[in-house]
Amino acid sequence: MELSMKKILLGLAISLGVLSATPAIAAAPAFSASQMAQIKIRDLSFKEVMRQFYNDQMVSFSIDDEDIESMPNVGLGKVDSDGERTVAVMHPVIDYKNTTGEPRYLVIIEKVQVDSNTASLVSCHACTATADIYSFQKLNNGQFQLVSRTPKNVKPLGVNGRVMLDEKKVKDNMQPLGKNLMGAVIKNGSFYHGIFVQWWDVLHLPENDFINLYGLGDAGMENGVHDEDSPLYYGYEGTFKVMSENSPYYSIMLSYKGEKPTDDNERIEHINYSKIVKFNPIKKAYE
Repeated sequence: MELSMKKILLGLAISLGVLSATPAIAAAPAFSASQMAQIKIRDLSFKEVMRQFYNDQMVSFSIDDEDIESMPNVGLGKVDSDGERTVAVMHPVIDYKNTTGEPRYLVIIEKVQVDSNTASLVSCHACTATADIYSFQKLNNGQFQLVSRTPKNVKPLGVNGRVMLDEKKVKDNMQPLGKNLMGAVIKNGSFYHGIFVQWWDVLHLPENDFINLYGLGDAGMENGVHDEDSPLYYGYEGTFKVMSENSPYYSIMLSYKGEKPTDDNERIEHINYSKIVKFNPIKKAYE
C-alpha cells in the first residue's frame, strides 16, 4: 500500500462525519422551554410543519430525483450565486419515548441543494446537506406542542448531497444516553474509491436544551481495493456500548477488532482494543 494512499484513507475516516472534533450542529443561543412550548400545531403533516417553521420561504419547485420525489418536498428561498436552490424534504415521523416514558415525536426536515437549471440533486462526494430536527409531544386536545429543536444556525453534515439520518436507524438505536437524555448512536458509512469508511454519529434529544448531533468516532473501515488474501488488504470493525451511569451524559465504550494501518502508516497490524469516550458539555463534543 502506498504511503500517500494510506494517509488519504485514514484522513477520510476522520473527516467524514466530523467525528469527535466538533458537533455537526453549531452552538446556539440560550434554550427556553417556555418559548418552545408556545409553538403548537394541529398535526404533524408536511403542510402544518412547513407552514409553522418555513412559511415565508416556500416556493414551487420540482426536483428530478426519484428518492426525494417519493417524500414530501418543497423549494425554499431564492437561487444562490452558484445556481442552486434549497429543497426541504420531510422524513417519516419517528415516535419514541423520553426517559420518563412519555411519548414523543421526531420530525426531520432535510434541506438539500438542487441545480436550478437541471432540477437534479447536487450530489458530489463532498457535497453536504443540512437538517432541522424537531421533537413534539401530543396534547390532550390532539394538538402537538414543540418540546425542542435543533439550533437555527446549523452546519453542513452528511455526504453525497444528503444527510445521513435514516429514520429506521434512529428509531432502532433509540436509548438513554444520560440520566435525563434520550438519543441514538448511529453508524454511517460511505464508499470512496473502493474504500468503505464508517463512523459513529450521536443524536442527543434533550428536553432542557437544543437537539444536537455530534461525531463520536471511527466505526471501522475496509479496503476493498484489494482481495482479502492480499497483504495490502485490511479491514476492521468498530462496536459501541453505552455505559449506564448516574451522570447527565453516559460514557460510551468503543471497541475495535481486525486489521488496521499503524499511526505512522508503515505497516498493517492486527488490533483488538477498547477505549472510553466521554461527552464534554463545555466543548459540546465527545472526546
